[in-house]
Amino acid sequence: MSCGRPVITVDVEDWPQSTWDRNLPVTARAAENMIRLMGILNEAGVKVTLFVLGKFAECFPDVVRALSEQGHEIASHGYGHVEIFRQSREEFREDVVRSKEILEEITGVPVRGYRAPDFSILRNSLWAFDVLADSGFEFDSSVVPIRHPRYGIPDWPREPTRVHLPGQRSILEFPLATYRVFGKNWPIGGGGYFRLLPGVIARRLARRSMLSVPFVFYCHPYEFDPWEFGEIGLEIPLRVRLHQGLGRGRFEARFRRFVSEFGGRRMLDLIQQAVQYTDLELKAVAPGSGFELMSRGV
Repeated sequence: MSCGRPVITVDVEDWPQSTWDRNLPVTARAAENMIRLMGILNEAGVKVTLFVLGKFAECFPDVVRALSEQGHEIASHGYGHVEIFRQSREEFREDVVRSKEILEEITGVPVRGYRAPDFSILRNSLWAFDVLADSGFEFDSSVVPIRHPRYGIPDWPREPTRVHLPGQRSILEFPLATYRVFGKNWPIGGGGYFRLLPGVIARRLARRSMLSVPFVFYCHPYEFDPWEFGEIGLEIPLRVRLHQGLGRGRFEARFRRFVSEFGGRRMLDLIQQAVQYTDLELKAVAPGSGFELMSRGV
């Protein structure tokens, strides 16, 4: 059995603004990196899902419009790249609605999907699903089913999930790709993991994972830019440079090899396929934002 081509997703943002200082302006370098990645995708004949930051879209609407016109799916990465757990419910609602409206105004196409900054839908921010469904989103791709100091819900299903919400509403969740071994999920879906794992091992694990569950891959345009830290003029500690920069020099070649071997598709294409979903129910357990997750029909 095979679950088909991987879903390729890109978090469209600017490294200094999204990672180092949220108050910095989005730079032209972010647009240049995205245009470069657009060329790589066009050469490979691959259409992808782009989770675009609202601030990026405000600065570079022509780039976002061109990406949409080329057939890539435009989804939301929020407006300012602030983690959900740092926002109140109303602040989060304002953030995602603002980003959704900006993207829809630029493209003229409904925005159906969302990904949280730093994968920040955690156990203490499950209420975000309720806000997303309320705001017109049909799917999310923020959960990483691993144990990690900053993010992740380790016992979340590895496969696509339908989260049932109060009021007979629901939202689809497409978790990032993992590989299960020794009773534990290991991240293999892109980003730093893809940069640091030997390419042959990363592709082998991806191939095995695709035999049982849809594979959701992610990356950032800045990962295709190995020169960034030497040119941006910011005082970035060596530890951060190593953590965020190691492997960038070979990332493009690895990405090209990955899509050459496996192809790629949009989240929209996966949704249109006859996908089997695991059912989870989100139940309110306290006034306000208290929720717990329960299995349903499994």
